[in-house]
Amino acid sequence: MNSADVFEQIEKMGGLPSLPQTLLNIQKVASDNRSSADDLAECILRDQALTMRVLKVVSSAMYQRRNREQVRTVRRAVIVMGFNTVRQLALGLSVFDMMSKLSRSPQLADIAHHSLVAAGFAQVLAEASGKVLPEEAFVTALVHDIGKIVLIECSPGAMDEVQVEVAAGTHPHDSERKHFGITHDRAGRRLAGRWGLPVELQNVIGEHHDIDPLSPPKNLDPLLGTIIYANTMSRFFCTPEHQAKENRIMHKAGRTLGIASRRLDDIYTRVSEEISELAHCMGFDVGNLGDYGSIVNVDGSSNVAPKKMSSEEVARRTACQLDLYQRVGLGVADGTDPRTLLESILEGAVNILDFERAIFFQADRQAKLLRPKLWAGMDTKALADQLLLPMKMSTGAVAMSLLEHRAIHVPQAASEAYQGLAGEDLLAAARCTGFAVAPVTTPTGVAGVLYGDCGPQGADVVAEQAHELHGLALQMGMVLSANYQVS
Repeated sequence: MNSADVFEQIEKMGGLPSLPQTLLNIQKVASDNRSSADDLAECILRDQALTMRVLKVVSSAMYQRRNREQVRTVRRAVIVMGFNTVRQLALGLSVFDMMSKLSRSPQLADIAHHSLVAAGFAQVLAEASGKVLPEEAFVTALVHDIGKIVLIECSPGAMDEVQVEVAAGTHPHDSERKHFGITHDRAGRRLAGRWGLPVELQNVIGEHHDIDPLSPPKNLDPLLGTIIYANTMSRFFCTPEHQAKENRIMHKAGRTLGIASRRLDDIYTRVSEEISELAHCMGFDVGNLGDYGSIVNVDGSSNVAPKKMSSEEVARRTACQLDLYQRVGLGVADGTDPRTLLESILEGAVNILDFERAIFFQADRQAKLLRPKLWAGMDTKALADQLLLPMKMSTGAVAMSLLEHRAIHVPQAASEAYQGLAGEDLLAAARCTGFAVAPVTTPTGVAGVLYGDCGPQGADVVAEQAHELHGLALQMGMVLSANYQVS
């Protein structure tokens, strides 16, 4: 295989209608000086799945911290965050989704995992340097390796050979040239150009391996530099034998990007705090990306429903979830009773996401207990009455979600593989096959945990449900962030 074969494959991939149509419309509106916030919002709103995911990201705690405003509509996001930020966000979500549609290779999981971790580093580095918009760095890092998808589509077997050779010590670019006549960064740049993506994005995709992170040029473009160091740092081993070199790269990144030494020390801490939220905003669990190829965008759908559902049912549920998000946002703005809003979210877990039971556990930090406060679903009150869980790690996933600020999916909860993660007290009372939990986060801390299962006789909880439960938990956090008290 040579580069001509790769270019032919890029032409085929560039002809896919779904991505260019959405993005070209967004690009056209965003580049027109006569366009208004309503024009860009309307363009995004035509794609229900994209709208829902944009709203999930901009309503997350990550963006709330940065903008100090609850953003509840696409139009408001455009006004508060700016045309370019929302355009880049929609672009990144769309391109990342397209990556999952283009390939079902097992290697996609590794690419997705690396892209997310790099995006986390890029965002934190951009915030620390102040030279690049964090959102722009996040999106660019998210899509910087799309060229690997091109090579996989050209020949999955050849890419398997590349992996074997790289594991044996061959440089990735040498192996890619041997099997394809081109490297993934150059292939990615060609595809980005074929799709009509912004020139600055094309440049970074094509050049992110051209600069030695230990010997960067003095006039290095800030965005390219951010992605180079994010890409490099996301692959750090953090072991004694690599520590000296990795420390040199860290300090060189600080000097190149203009980050004070004292701020470098907390880069990894910040990334570990942000990456899980980034993953969930994108729609999947960074801790379980081995399932990425099988759970993301099945037949081009969003993550609302299991695979067995028809596209019409997926579309209906997506619309219902988006409507719920909008109703909750308007309710917060209008001062609706918080209990009513929280109950609506719990009912959404049952009626939209197909959980049999959903419970909101409120954190009682003085008593160090998680108390069932609100619930929805069949016979859920009887279950709630049996649950008063200690706020300690040995309690299992519900308490761990609160203490570690992360969502947890526990399928086949009784399996020995989970070694008590589910929690004996919870399993004895719920008698469910599996469940999912997600922290309800506010600017002042985690207020509680949202729990969902499919009942004692029901099916297991699938990954799609677990991911979307976290979205509902973010909505609950938004309600509780508005200086509300639940009586």
